[in-house]
Amino acid sequence: MTFEDGQNDQAIAQLGTILETAAPSDQTRKLMTMQAQMLDRTGARDKAEVLVEKILTEDASNVDALKLRAAWHIAADRAGLAIQDLRTAQGQAPRDPQIMTLMAAAYERDGNRDLAAEQLAKAFEVSRAAPDESLRYASFLLQQGRPQVAETVLTDARRASPAHVGVLQALAEVLLENAKWPQAREVADTLRQLGTPETLAAAERIQAATLFGQDRMDEGLALLEAQAAASSDDVRPSVTVVMIQIRAGRTNEARSFLDEALKKAPNDPTLRVLSANVDALLGKTAEAEAAYRALISDDPTADLPVRMLYGLLVSESRDADARAVLDAGLEAQPDNESLLWTRAGLLERDGRFDETIAIYEKLYERNSSNIVAANNLASMITSYRDDPESLERAYAIARRLRDSPVPAFQDTYGWIEYRRGNPDVALKYLEPAAKGLPDDPLAQFHLGMAYADLGRKDEAIAQLRRALELGAGRDLPQLRQAEEKLGALTAAP
Repeated sequence: MTFEDGQNDQAIAQLGTILETAAPSDQTRKLMTMQAQMLDRTGARDKAEVLVEKILTEDASNVDALKLRAAWHIAADRAGLAIQDLRTAQGQAPRDPQIMTLMAAAYERDGNRDLAAEQLAKAFEVSRAAPDESLRYASFLLQQGRPQVAETVLTDARRASPAHVGVLQALAEVLLENAKWPQAREVADTLRQLGTPETLAAAERIQAATLFGQDRMDEGLALLEAQAAASSDDVRPSVTVVMIQIRAGRTNEARSFLDEALKKAPNDPTLRVLSANVDALLGKTAEAEAAYRALISDDPTADLPVRMLYGLLVSESRDADARAVLDAGLEAQPDNESLLWTRAGLLERDGRFDETIAIYEKLYERNSSNIVAANNLASMITSYRDDPESLERAYAIARRLRDSPVPAFQDTYGWIEYRRGNPDVALKYLEPAAKGLPDDPLAQFHLGMAYADLGRKDEAIAQLRRALELGAGRDLPQLRQAEEKLGALTAAP
């Protein structure tokens, strides 16, 4: 309780005092695990790892310690070691849904999405459709393009937890996606009956979405406008109205509605950013720039105005001004992930690859579950590092991409297999990647190099020529390599 109240050091010290004189026992090991979890959450993983190793020295099958160590293995791309620990833990607790959830994460990290799905399904089953396990499994199913099964999972979860707001909202989203308007309205009615400000607002949004889905634009907007008028502190309904009007091409109506909303809340930063966005859409770029700069001046730690202003300046080919805005933003908030992503893309375009890799390493260290960070880091390492250790690290990071249908991920994994000396394996990924990225010179280059290594000379020449054509004017080391390979192929008898 002390820890959850924010007094972290005090809580950790209290447990330490208890453990100093406690004899080894199951209860003592529970307390040690609790302290390890606290240390890990406060960034002291090294100390947490020492505690967990001590627990497992005393009791090699301690379930809680094994789960904690497995989670660390997963985060460090040691999926095989995680699976070993989890199998040991499962021997002691065969119906623990948390073990199954961790096992799914380990399989996914290892690139085996079928086994991951199987474990998530088991966790859903043994938990009896508990909310967390249901939402996690449904999300995975949606990523796999199986919305009907996700709907069934969430429907079962609703029966088990009929008043769980997260389950109801997730079910409504799936129903809306599947154009099941009556069922979505029924879920909205349930949310409305719960009677909290959050559920009332969600119910109105769902009901409006059913109207929009049936091309009843004016009715849906009227519903949201009424909600916005009734909301004194919550600007979300107003934001939703403006965004829908913009998507419908009603920019002048969006501007008028937003002006009225700003009269009620002139200093609200969300409405001010949105107002600047609308100005930019209407071609009033000077007004938009002034608004973004005012927002940054008011709160230098807000990243959205920085990103919006950066994008506006880039669109006007004011690259130097855009870089200055980004530099100032990162000076004010050096650890802001959104701005770091932008900086990484800029550095890569500048050919500063080591600095780009350093940023992706930082982002990946913070959240190794982020598949885009994993892809970008593995891709950069494989493209611009040659030592065996780097290539093996890229392979460990990218294994989760093996079953992905996303062309960019296929390209990354295929090129890693090529660099590891497996052009035949690489081809299974590089061919669909090049087809899915027809205008990407590097995807065409990767496929051309694989064809060349496999002795498919004519196809290699065609692909490399295509890569050079697409990359004309760009100074990339891969394109210079393509020229050299193409020259060798065309010169050969």
